[in-house]
Amino acid sequence: MSKEKEAPPDRIVLGAERSLAILSAFIDAPESLGLKELEARTGLFKSVICRYMLSFIKHGYVVQRQDNSYQLGPKAFQLGKAFEQKFNYADFILPALQKMVKETGESAAFYIRQLDKRLCLYAAESAESVKATVKAGSLFEIDKTSSSQVLRFFSVPGNAARSDGRYVCISAGINNPLSSSMSAPVFGAGNAFIGALTIFGLSLRFDPATSELMRAKLLAFAQELSAQLGAHGIYQNATSEIFDELASAQAA
Repeated sequence: MSKEKEAPPDRIVLGAERSLAILSAFIDAPESLGLKELEARTGLFKSVICRYMLSFIKHGYVVQRQDNSYQLGPKAFQLGKAFEQKFNYADFILPALQKMVKETGESAAFYIRQLDKRLCLYAAESAESVKATVKAGSLFEIDKTSSSQVLRFFSVPGNAARSDGRYVCISAGINNPLSSSMSAPVFGAGNAFIGALTIFGLSLRFDPATSELMRAKLLAFAQELSAQLGAHGIYQNATSEIFDELASAQAA
């Protein structure tokens, strides 16, 4: 008689989970937080939070103000600077592009804005024998392509809120009459806009206007990458509905 396979043990440390929940509550806080706000943000009791605060204050990760509210301390700042100095976008974006290519079968690229140009920072090619390609390091005009739409619109502070949850831009036949593309914005720490995540391919097999499933995949990739780069909650109400930059600008 075969024995049933036992479930793997849960190795999550409760204390570490609580510590991270409390410190994470400060990430998007507009100001210092009191115990009531921390309780609401973490789901932990005030008495529990107070015990953890003793250690955070002792080691400099949190500072208690005169009004008894809390804010992140100098040690948290040092930790952030250490991360910033060692952070490499390629470590996150390149694997994301490779995963996109594997799951969609089409090529993928990541663009950033350089003044009035768009720079292909990273790219990954489709395995198809006939495909659309772009070289990393290529510099293009900001035109009507999907990546240009994203770079032009979302690089303006506050425009992400105006998109009404629509983040996917599409284009077809702009620079190549045989190719189509779709792009979505990627955000980082502080929900700052970073660049455009793009899937592109031959129009005869890739039509972003009709492929809601493909748009949903792109949106999921952009959301996952944004979270890895430090964004928080910005894709909360995201929809795969196509975002029309021109129509939105006219309506505003």
